[in-house]
Amino acid sequence: MAAVLAAVIVLTAACSSKTAYSRFCNLPLSGWDKDSTLVYAVDIKDTLQAYDVVLTLRHGENYPYQNIWLFVDNGLTMQTDTLEYYLADQRGRWLGNGFGDRREMPCLVASQVRFPHAGTYVYQVRQGMREEVLKGLFEVGLSIEQR
Repeated sequence: MAAVLAAVIVLTAACSSKTAYSRFCNLPLSGWDKDSTLVYAVDIKDTLQAYDVVLTLRHGENYPYQNIWLFVDNGLTMQTDTLEYYLADQRGRWLGNGFGDRREMPCLVASQVRFPHAGTYVYQVRQGMREEVLKGLFEVGLSIEQR
């Protein structure tokens, strides 16, 4: 009986998800090359809904900086945004969640976005640090969340 109740709770939570899109891109163990672009093809069906666009960075405690600069081609206006996110506070304590040597930090890219027509919007993300190959990052995820 307890197993059935647990299954119903999990299915109910899954059905009420507000996530319209979610995908993580794995980065090479050797690091994220400055010329490497992560591409996310987002299929939008509901044009009346407002969305939040969120990048989630998964990194190790060996990431060498407090912050990260990213270039994001937003797919909606075809403009490139230059964004800075802090992964650690001024004392060097990691922000976000995690355990062991792995951390995860969600970063809001845009709030209350409305897509003018149904279809596919392509988001592209590049690292904007001064390193040719940025080490310490494992994955970069993009999600589109209903408001």
